[in-house]
Amino acid sequence: MPKADKLSPGGVKLLQEKQIAQFATVMADNSPQITPVWVDVEPDGSHILINTDDSRLKTKNTTQNPEVAVSVVDSQNSYRYAVVRGTVVERRHEGASEHIDHLAQKYLGQERYPMHTPDESRVILRIKPHHVMEQGV
Repeated sequence: MPKADKLSPGGVKLLQEKQIAQFATVMADNSPQITPVWVDVEPDGSHILINTDDSRLKTKNTTQNPEVAVSVVDSQNSYRYAVVRGTVVERRHEGASEHIDHLAQKYLGQERYPMHTPDESRVILRIKPHHVMEQGV
């Protein structure tokens, strides 16, 4: 996989679409863990954004080991994809509730994330790519 510190404009476009990502983290015993997630990206392709709850396994895994992978395959064309290995460089709580509402609009067509709960603590995992492989983007 080629070294790269950001996605191409075509890779950004793919991640801005309503595509499900596979988010891979490393468990405490060094075994892999993977979760399908909603995905977002900074417009310049410099960071991938995963919004989750602080109590989730994937969040705990990234605290122990910030090295992750994200794979997005176009649901309409499996030969169009982006695969990224990177590092969680920031855990942003500020704005995370608003961000999940933005993702609910993208993925569900709803203004507000319908599964908000009073006890959740939303966090945006900000991932800096260090290897990027793209095809058909």
